[in-house]
Amino acid sequence: MKHIIFGGFDYAVRWEMDQDAIFRGIVYFVDNDPKLIGTTYLGKPIYAPEKLLEEDKNDVLVLIGSIIYHTEIEFQLKDMGFEEDVNYKWGIAFCGDEICPRLWKHIEWKDRLTNETNLINTEKGEGPLSRLKLVSRLIDFTNTETVVDLGAANGRIKQFIPDDIKYIPVDYQKYSDQTVLCDLSKYEFPDLSKYNKDNTTILLIGSIQHIPDWKWILKKITDACNTCIITHNDFARINREYRRTNLTWSNAIFNHEIILAMQENNFELTTAYDYQLRVVIMKFERKKFEKR
Repeated sequence: MKHIIFGGFDYAVRWEMDQDAIFRGIVYFVDNDPKLIGTTYLGKPIYAPEKLLEEDKNDVLVLIGSIIYHTEIEFQLKDMGFEEDVNYKWGIAFCGDEICPRLWKHIEWKDRLTNETNLINTEKGEGPLSRLKLVSRLIDFTNTETVVDLGAANGRIKQFIPDDIKYIPVDYQKYSDQTVLCDLSKYEFPDLSKYNKDNTTILLIGSIQHIPDWKWILKKITDACNTCIITHNDFARINREYRRTNLTWSNAIFNHEIILAMQENNFELTTAYDYQLRVVIMKFERKKFEKR
């Protein structure tokens, strides 16, 4: 399959992408700027977008390189007959495959040596603890029997949950004997079939950005409960320098995309709060006519 970058010469291609990944995995570029068309970059040609019409859509993956103009490019691709997540996707959310490596520089969340600061902050920092306390305020404990905490780490939110509520921490590594081992990034999800979804609240706190197939995890969540709480730091709040040096995300999504995906799963946003101008805490509930 051919991998092609569309746009991004305004900044991302030259300054944020891994140049070796481009050289190894990209066949050519397309761009809307007439000054670039007919030139080359890293020895690879830059064509006008019409070049894509010559391609077999079943044998091409167009990676949108621009960060600022990704929406305009997406509509161009749709008008040309390309389908999202089939023939094209946003390049910053592309995690790499057997042909083309990941384009954006990335620090693996699981690597304690390279990401120790973030891990320690999650497990011990006062900021994450304060956020968890706010999350707990959104849980209706009068109608909740079970709280499932996806990406729980060391389960610090438990101190804010009443003792008569069953708490199930889920993570990719075993923090305690109670931890249910699941790697959400590898399509692993806990078996919650024995719990009544009417009385189950699922938490996804600070984890959705580390799951490549984020629509899959939302579908699994909405199949298992009637209430869920999600926190997300909207991609628009991430500055350039952080993207270049500290990015641990495996996708690049906006809060409105989460809301739209939840609506497709018959859930509605019922409560939302901003946390310290950094993170939005969103509570979703199954639409009343869908409850069963």
